[in-house]
Amino acid sequence: MRTKKHQKPTKRPGDFYYSEAKQQGYLARSVFKLQEIDKKYRLFSQKGEKPIFVMDLGCAPGSWLQYVLERLRPQDRVLGIDLNKINFSDNRLVFIQEDIFNTDPQKLMDAVGSTEGFDVILSDMAPKTCGIKMVDQERSIELCREASKFALKSLKKNGLLVIKIFQGPDLKAFTSELKNDFTDVKLFKPDSSRAESFEIYLIAKRT
Repeated sequence: MRTKKHQKPTKRPGDFYYSEAKQQGYLARSVFKLQEIDKKYRLFSQKGEKPIFVMDLGCAPGSWLQYVLERLRPQDRVLGIDLNKINFSDNRLVFIQEDIFNTDPQKLMDAVGSTEGFDVILSDMAPKTCGIKMVDQERSIELCREASKFALKSLKKNGLLVIKIFQGPDLKAFTSELKNDFTDVKLFKPDSSRAESFEIYLIAKRT
């Protein structure tokens, strides 16, 4: 369920995706990145009556949660966690205002009633940037490394992890590192990413 259309998406105006996000009632243009990833990798295509469980790391302002809720069934659940609040709710959504890396994964599983973990873990998190490309890339790698470690504790077998990472000289090494615990590790650059951005997404399956 989308939020009301008078809520404005984040990021600067002046491009097609910003205008589309505003028109469609999404809180940020980044929603279209997840939409593209889902279209290509079918993140939420699990079949059967059992509920699926999704977690969104660093979920504020909430556009990815908005999209996930559109894709979920009544029995499914999504958990969003962030230091900042979000301004909407849904009976399938559990929001926790905490630092993800100081939170017990078991607490999050219990919050949505999952005994086995999450089917999909999403992370559109980015580090605080300083404008020095090499430093920003190194910070992004470390953030992704922490996110992947967290996923190992809370992602189901064959579950999917989606994380944003900044491209740089260490990307290849980190991708190889990820393959120690994940299979089918793919790199994907959505068309909706800004042309000047060096962000890219890793999609990996838990072994």
